[in-house]
Amino acid sequence: MHHELWKKERKKETPHQTTGRCVEEVRGINEIFVHPNFQGQGELCTQHYRMRQNKKLRSFPADPPVHCHVLTSEWPGFPVLTIACFVCRECLHESGDDGVLRFIDSFLDTMSGTLTLSKGYKCSGGSLRLLQYLAVRESKTMDPFLRRWEVNVVTGQMAARGDLQSLKWVTESYLPGEFLTDVVAQASANGHVDILQWMWENHHEVGYWGGIELCGAIRNRHFRMVEWLKTHVAFRLECAQHVIKQAAASGNLEIVEWLYESFGVALNDVAKTAALNCEWKVIRWILERGKRADLNAALRCDDIYTSAAKNGNIDTLELLSKHGFPGDPVVILDNAISGGHLHIVKWLHEKKGVSNVGNGYIEAARNGHLEILKYLHEKPFDAYTSVSAIDTAAAAGYLEVVQWLHSNTPTKCTNQAMDGAASEGHLHIVQWLHRNRTEGCSRLAMHFAAENGYLHVVKWLHANRSEGCFALTITRAAEHGHLEVVAWLYENRGEGFDFGGIMDRVASNGHLKVLQWLHVNRVEGCTTAAMDAAAYNGELEIVKWLHENRVEGCSKRAMDGAAMRGHLGVIKWLHANRYEGCSTDAIDRAAGNNRIEVVRWLHRYRSQRCTHRAMEWLFKKSRCLETAVYLFSEFPECRTFHLGPECEFAWLEVIQWLLERAPRALEACSLRVRSWNWHLCNYLKNNGWKQTRKEGVFIIWDQCDMRIAQ
Repeated sequence: MHHELWKKERKKETPHQTTGRCVEEVRGINEIFVHPNFQGQGELCTQHYRMRQNKKLRSFPADPPVHCHVLTSEWPGFPVLTIACFVCRECLHESGDDGVLRFIDSFLDTMSGTLTLSKGYKCSGGSLRLLQYLAVRESKTMDPFLRRWEVNVVTGQMAARGDLQSLKWVTESYLPGEFLTDVVAQASANGHVDILQWMWENHHEVGYWGGIELCGAIRNRHFRMVEWLKTHVAFRLECAQHVIKQAAASGNLEIVEWLYESFGVALNDVAKTAALNCEWKVIRWILERGKRADLNAALRCDDIYTSAAKNGNIDTLELLSKHGFPGDPVVILDNAISGGHLHIVKWLHEKKGVSNVGNGYIEAARNGHLEILKYLHEKPFDAYTSVSAIDTAAAAGYLEVVQWLHSNTPTKCTNQAMDGAASEGHLHIVQWLHRNRTEGCSRLAMHFAAENGYLHVVKWLHANRSEGCFALTITRAAEHGHLEVVAWLYENRGEGFDFGGIMDRVASNGHLKVLQWLHVNRVEGCTTAAMDAAAYNGELEIVKWLHENRVEGCSKRAMDGAAMRGHLGVIKWLHANRYEGCSTDAIDRAAGNNRIEVVRWLHRYRSQRCTHRAMEWLFKKSRCLETAVYLFSEFPECRTFHLGPECEFAWLEVIQWLLERAPRALEACSLRVRSWNWHLCNYLKNNGWKQTRKEGVFIIWDQCDMRIAQ
């Protein structure tokens, strides 16, 4: 009966009244249907949230459903928010206006103006429906280079997730025919063979094939993917040197052999890479199978010997020794000692005649290798330079080593032994040294113990030693946030501590409790640098506390620094509660660090404008096209920028955008492009650029005609 009366009342409404009532319904139940990533805008995609919604719906009165005339069948042709569909389905009468659905949807839509495809896909956890929602509301005047950039970013994300459905939609419906620079590499690195198979069979001509994608598959040990790529992809020689290093680093000897035998790839860096990653089978293969030139290059690499010694691989060392050791084997011995490999130490001394221990005593003491120390002590090693062995062992916390050195060797120590032990909190060693040695300590013992927060050590030194600490000790403890140490020193020591500038540094480091203690117990105060630095580091609670409890305030550097670091919450608070404002540095630095949300906010609420520095900083750091397009569109003063003598590039869309929109930015600018980036290199070669030199993995490109068209 209640439901029938409700329907009669709704039939009397005008369309305007219906719209108003539906909007109120949206406001009333919006909290029930909200996705956590899009608060206030409605759930868009997640099955988990649909289940939660259904569960909540069961708690509503069991009135029969009200069927309406709304064309919900228009999805996915024109997707709308789930909450708008729900309200219209439940609240509109049968003769209602179909346009209300879109009206309510537009009322709730705060996403399409700020979310790009790549950001939307990322923060929604891979929602295709959200992408379609954003796509149909996309500006018709969107920069075409930016659209292509976004396609390449979002398809790379999809390939990494293995999201073939979304990838098909973008590739075949949203922007067909676009060359996809990141799909093959991301699918390979994440082991999604089905993505590559689909690309190969359906869109082979727009995929970035060439062999470099093998690196990700090898690095992540996707062996099935590696085999698929070897079988299908025509490998490019320019990719080979990079891939063979990754294969060596991952111990994939099969790929190393394949590249070496099929493409004649040099092994200059392969041995070093394999050694640093402890891939000894690759080293052995080079020694046994490599050409003489490759072998000589490998044997000149010290890392092969030192890495084998430090990691305890005596088999490799024995094989290397057949080809001769380098001139100074002492470094090899020191690395074996550092790694704790007594069997290698014995082999080097007894089989290879290495008698100079070098820094061996220090390395053994620092790493707590007592058995090696005993062996070194028993044998007639030269250069017995162990004066600081006890100092080193004490700082490292090895009491047993300290005691053995004290009892069995003529080793002496200095006050650095107790200083080092105290600084690292090793009170038991401090106490042993105090009882059994006479060197004592210096004021550095208590100083560093306090700086590092070891209050128990500070108290013991205070009670048992007379050296004390420095006037700056309490400052260092405060800067590191050790409130208990600060309070204890203040009450128990009489060094005449220097509190000058301490509040500024404590605020900068975000230690609110220490700041409050200083405010209550000291009179030195702080300067505007306190709030400036806290804002720069995003410490909003510190900023608020200083505002409410201190009178020094801040300067424009507060908002400038917060903008540079992307702390939008701090910026908003400063804007609402302080009057200092900011300078052009705020928006320039935010743009230069690719803080697009900060740039948009500053542009809307502040009067400062970007300068050419924003674009120059941006392209030097991130080369993010979204931010560049926004700056170029909103700030004409940004358009006269120059990228300097050299700039590195990896994305074709960025180069094309610069040549089309700001050609003078590249005037007399050399482009650094990685040699395996064949797609970009081919474009430059075919569009008036010439390769002038190579620098490591980079090819340097200059314009053939340095005169830029007016």
